Amino acid sequence: MDLRDTTLISEEQIDLQLQIANILSSTDIVAALDYANQALKEAEEIASVRWIAESKLAIGSLYDFLGVNSRASEYLMEALNSFEVLNDSLKQASTLMQIGNTYFYLKQYNTALKKFSQVSEFGRALNDTSLIISGLNATAAVYGNISKMDSALILFNEAHALARQYGSLQQEILAYYNMGDVHLYSGRRTQALEVFEDLENYYDLKTNSPKHLSSLYNSMTKAYLEKRNLDMAKEYSSKALEALQENMRLTEYPEYFLHRFRIDSLEQNYDQALANYIRYKELNDSLNNASFREQVANQEIFYELRSKENQIERLTLDNEFKDFKIRQKRLTNYGYAALSLLMLTIVFLVIRSYRKIKEKNLLLEKQKEDLKAAQQRLVQSEKMVSIGTLTAGIAHEINNPLNFISGGLNILKDLQDSLDWEGREKERKRCETATKMALDGLDRSVDIVQALMTFSHRGGSKKTETDLHEIIDNTLMFLGSKLSDDIQIVKNYKLERRIPVFPEKMHQVIMNIIDNAIYAVNMEPAGAKIITISTGISGEILELSFTNTGPSIAEEHLDQLFDPFFTTKDPGQGTGLGLSICYTLVSEHGGEIEVSNTREGVNFTVTLPFT
Repeated sequence: MDLRDTTLISEEQIDLQLQIANILSSTDIVAALDYANQALKEAEEIASVRWIAESKLAIGSLYDFLGVNSRASEYLMEALNSFEVLNDSLKQASTLMQIGNTYFYLKQYNTALKKFSQVSEFGRALNDTSLIISGLNATAAVYGNISKMDSALILFNEAHALARQYGSLQQEILAYYNMGDVHLYSGRRTQALEVFEDLENYYDLKTNSPKHLSSLYNSMTKAYLEKRNLDMAKEYSSKALEALQENMRLTEYPEYFLHRFRIDSLEQNYDQALANYIRYKELNDSLNNASFREQVANQEIFYELRSKENQIERLTLDNEFKDFKIRQKRLTNYGYAALSLLMLTIVFLVIRSYRKIKEKNLLLEKQKEDLKAAQQRLVQSEKMVSIGTLTAGIAHEINNPLNFISGGLNILKDLQDSLDWEGREKERKRCETATKMALDGLDRSVDIVQALMTFSHRGGSKKTETDLHEIIDNTLMFLGSKLSDDIQIVKNYKLERRIPVFPEKMHQVIMNIIDNAIYAVNMEPAGAKIITISTGISGEILELSFTNTGPSIAEEHLDQLFDPFFTTKDPGQGTGLGLSICYTLVSEHGGEIEVSNTREGVNFTVTLPFT
């Protein structure tokens, strides 16, 4: 049962919370959403159409700023409908502007243009200069993104002049910055930098337009990079990061990391360049992924940015806030009440800032670990591609002389058989032995070349729904000549569905792993010889496990096991390509292969996604 006394809620109180949300939008977007959502909740409790619409406009604008377009559109369309019912033309225009921005960020430029055109119509009908300027700026931005640079520049100039004439400082800053960006993307870097430097030197952006600081510094970094001025590029890249951290502009982080990648590449800091490029790709892909945006938009997940301790603190603060509102009713001096609320807000922000710093540190550590793992995977993949190309060439070059050698040996064998060896038995046996040794060596060389060709081969087959148990059983049958009676095969089959794989490639993977397992169990003749093969599903991941008894692998060799030409087998027993081939083929499936020592021997685990 809700015991809240809705009579304690006032429109002034809701208005105050929306004002606080607006102030915090430049410094703490999460806190701003808190206040806007609280305002909406209280507006719904008193059934105020006006303040419900105002709250939804505020929430939609905040989501638009974050790049969470689906949620932004939802709230903004509801706000627009309410303002139409209220016949509030000015608010309709403001909401249409935000809706247009949402379509703009979704790159639906035609729809965005229609919305911005409606804003301009409202501006002319209401004789509202601010709306006219907003419409001009927004329309020009669309033209810039569809490569109509001349049209964009004309409209930005018009908006800039109009904003200066009527003293609309934020609109003036926006138009002037966009003029600089048009110059930059048109290849006029010097003119662009003149505009950007004017903005930095003669406009107090930190006070008047803090949201545009990161955009300005990112653009200046790009301009100096294109002019090959690395010192200035690095300086403005650092300023961009500082502005991003202050204003939480998620959509601009990818551009920052892309610039850092280019700076480090030019300075030949290749490890750091790779790390920055991976971070750019991850962020860019995430921000363009619809499911990610839906996830961020879900408030329960969004508020995981704060710890459970912080939630408890928020409950405490909410209780204090309720007590405050009870006291508020008894007070006749509204100014005193507003001051009390402000003090409470300051306390709340201080407490949460401490928690956020703590959480950011933990998040950074995790991101560091994830980045390191991604970098290792990328390096290994690039290494395999390079070596694959090299080995293909080597195999091809070796294969040709082997064909000549094979032909020559066969001729010699035929000649040997046709000769009269009477009285020369000793010489005949020596010739036969020499010929056999040469042919055995040739067979061994052909096997090595075939392994090289297999290692270097990429692509080919198509994924099909396949019974992996059938592949395993066929492989065991094929290797039957190597499976002595004292080797025990244990099957733990728990997979109950067909899996989309490249059948030939998966057969090669399983063949190489089992062949290695047979070799390993035979290295300890006195012990138990057991090979255990297990299949199963964990979530949306297929797991194949191959465990064999026998000697463990030295710890220093575990990280080298999938490197081409590395082998722990005796000389002449292997090419060192089998497990490298496995790594390449599993990677082509989008999966991973890992090796570890067990108490009894060695385990190989292959994991594959269901795609």
